[in-house]
Order: sequence, then C-alpha cells, then structure tokens
Amino acid sequence: MSRIRAFLRAKHLRIVGAIVLVAFGALCVLDSGRVADLTFYTALNDHAIALLDDTLERDMATFLLITAVKASLAMIEGSSVGVGFELQVGDIVQPAYDYVDFFWRAFLYAFMVLGFYKLLLETELLFLGIVLIGIGFVLSGVALAATVPRLDLRLWSRRCILLGILVAYVAPLSLLLTDVLSQRYTTSLKDKHYDAINAFNVQLERSAIEFLQLKEKISILQPSRSFDEIQSGMLRIVNRIGEAFRLSLLAFLYYVLIILFELLVFPLLSAVILYKFTLFAVGRVLQTQPPQPAAPAPAPEPTG
Repeated sequence: MSRIRAFLRAKHLRIVGAIVLVAFGALCVLDSGRVADLTFYTALNDHAIALLDDTLERDMATFLLITAVKASLAMIEGSSVGVGFELQVGDIVQPAYDYVDFFWRAFLYAFMVLGFYKLLLETELLFLGIVLIGIGFVLSGVALAATVPRLDLRLWSRRCILLGILVAYVAPLSLLLTDVLSQRYTTSLKDKHYDAINAFNVQLERSAIEFLQLKEKISILQPSRSFDEIQSGMLRIVNRIGEAFRLSLLAFLYYVLIILFELLVFPLLSAVILYKFTLFAVGRVLQTQPPQPAAPAPAPEPTG
C-alpha cells in the first residue's frame, strides 16, 4: 500500500510540475513582453541602448573633428593661386587627404556597426529568444507528463531553452560587458589620441588661413616677385602641414583601430564568455546521457 501511495504521489507531482512548465512556456510564447519585464530583460535592453547612445555621441565628436580636417584639406587641395600664372597645391597635400579620407570612411563603417547593434535591440527582434524559451518549457512539461516514442523531448526542450537564452540575453549582456572593458582599457587611449587629432586640426586651420592670405600678396605689376613669395609661403605652409600630419598619423591610426577593436573584438569575446557561462550554468544541456550497458545475464547453475 505504501508503494502505491508513493507512486500516486510522485505521479501527482509530475502532473502538477508539467502543468506549471506548460503554463509558463505558454506565457512566454503568448505574452513575451510581460515576461521580458518580469525577467528584467526590458531594463537590461534599455540600459544597453543607452550605452550605445553614449558611445555614438562620444565617437560622433571625433568623427566631426575628422570631417573638419578632411574639409580643410579638400579646400587646400582644390585651390590654386596666381595672376598671370597658376600654382597648384593639390598634389602636395594629396597624400594627407587620402589618409584622412580612409580614416573617415572607417568611421562610417564603425557607425554602421553601432547602428546595427542599436537596431537589433530597438526592433525587439531578440524577443524571439523568449519565445524559444517558452517552447522549451512547453516541451519540458510534456516530457515530464508523458513519454513520446522516438523523440527525446527533454533534450529538445533544453536545446530550445539554451538557444532562447543566447538569442535574448547574450547581445545586451555582451554590450554591457564591452562597455566595462572599454572603460577599463581603451577610454584613456582614445582621449589621448583625440587630443593629438585635435592639435592637428588646429594647426591645419591656421595653415588654411595663411594659405588664403597668400592671395593678398599677389602683385599684378610684379608677377615674378609674387610668384616667388607665394611659392616660398606655400612651401612653408605645406611643410608645417606635413610635419603636423606625420606627428598625428599614429593618432589617427590607433584611434580607428581602437574603435574597430571595441566594435568587433570586445563583443565577440564577451559573447563567447557568456556562451560558455550559460552552457555551464544550464548543465551541459546539449549532451545526451550515454546509453547504459545492459547487465550481464546470470550464469547458469551447474547441474549435478
């Protein structure tokens, strides 16, 4: 009698557990927004979006600075000075302009990546992960209440739960971890290189003003003398631009590399760490239990 009672009690608990799992899974599937609020996913997602906005605002200042540098170089590159003669300076500043244009384009690609992250979070596309978690709980409840032949419901439920956690939570968590790594390792470097780029922009603006002032030295009555004065003045300006750009070239290069490092390496590293932690926390859910070997048959008793 005690065995029968224990069996009925265990069966009763399994049915109650199955109902709870199926009900929670159905809630995840039918009302993922409410589940997102209850599991703090919405707060996590909003915080990740706020961090992306701060990153875009900080990098936008550097992008506008490089845009100003590019505009000043473009103005000098397309200018010519002379009356009765024409002196071109585009070939002299062309290498600096090409480098700055390359860094400017790299920033555009970086903003596209940041925009993709923000779009992924704001469109609520990651809510599909909560739906997958719900499907996993439904399958787990069905597996607890009944046995389906030729289908390991427990394995598929665990896979759905793990995949749902990865889809819903890894992206915002990796962005939060990326921000922590950036604040710890790269923020000071970015500030230092930003100062170097800004110093080059200040020097370039001064050189552009001096270049425009060369036109005031043109004398129609003495074009030869004007040519010599303008030529020597332009050489001084271009030499200062070249020297300033040479000193700030590494700043341009390192700043862009830091941006790409923050956008590509840090999120990938964070996602791998979170994936391994989730896999460990769920209990290596993608692995099935190996089949147990059958017990050996008892040896026949010897006959007299």
